Amino acid sequence: MKKKFSMFLAMILIASALTGCGGSGSTAETTPPADSGEGTGDSAAAAVSGDIMIYTSAEDAFISEVCAMFNEKYPDANAEYYRSGTEEVISKIMAEQMTNSMQADLIMVSDAPTFESLKANDLLQPYDSPELENIYTEFVDPEHYYYGTFPAAMGIVYNTNLVSEAPTSWKDLLSEDARANTVMPNPLYSGTAANALMELTRADGLGWDYYQGLCDNEVMVVNGNGGVINSVAAGENAYGIVCDSNALAAAASGSPLAFAYPEEGVPATADPIGITSTTDNLTTAQAFLDFMLSEEVQTLGRDLIGKAPVRKGMENPEGSLAVEDRVNLITDAKVLYETREQDKEQFAEMFGF
Repeated sequence: MKKKFSMFLAMILIASALTGCGGSGSTAETTPPADSGEGTGDSAAAAVSGDIMIYTSAEDAFISEVCAMFNEKYPDANAEYYRSGTEEVISKIMAEQMTNSMQADLIMVSDAPTFESLKANDLLQPYDSPELENIYTEFVDPEHYYYGTFPAAMGIVYNTNLVSEAPTSWKDLLSEDARANTVMPNPLYSGTAANALMELTRADGLGWDYYQGLCDNEVMVVNGNGGVINSVAAGENAYGIVCDSNALAAAASGSPLAFAYPEEGVPATADPIGITSTTDNLTTAQAFLDFMLSEEVQTLGRDLIGKAPVRKGMENPEGSLAVEDRVNLITDAKVLYETREQDKEQFAEMFGF
């Protein structure tokens, strides 16, 4: 299986190097940041023009609506996107970097360690967003190379038709009731799953023994969070490891699901966004980043896909815990970046990928 994964990744790299999702603009990098807040002047809005391309792992329904809203707000601009799992997005970016054919103006994927990798490869540039004073700064890179957009937590989703007592601990997934009855996203594909792997293997009382326990308990591994939700909602598995926003959105839509924040703590991510160092439409890229942090888009993310806003003073989705009310597992992103590939290799070997 490991050989098949390697061949698949090679195909992604080759295809990415040969093809591109294009977005180009004509605004020089010396253009000052655009004011994307309420009351934007006509001259500032006029400066936001041309094409931009966003590479992202965000839900398709969400990012497509954001781009449509942005294009309506700035009629002379055209925001488009390429979407896949975090690992595939990064593979595409690295392939384009090797061939000097970078197409992305902005990158928005799931976790901070991935952005530390992008920083280390000189693929991002800093930006002092005027929205900084309106958001929780613990999800912002201290050097302002990337900004968290929607604080999320990995926890346990369960089917309420199959489970009578809500789980309270990660170790509940090692029980006999959960044997061959649990599904999780693949850290080799999903950024949130990779972050959960790195955090839980560093958590007191869990560690790598916990993942070995999951493996021994015959956990099913699927690509992303969406696959976990589909499986648990359909009753194929009673339990799943998943992002809270995915579970809460599905539950709000009528699926027989509930979500638990385990007592040992939850791996926390915030879907960061950053501007590429190679963009040739800096003004419009900056306006899009500001727009992502605006109350308008933060409200959309909360109401459409159950995301907790990063913007201060906004209500959380129904059923979710506020950031300050949960035990967050957050290790320094630079530390996780340094061990990320080693951790993924250890997971692949343990699970037979």
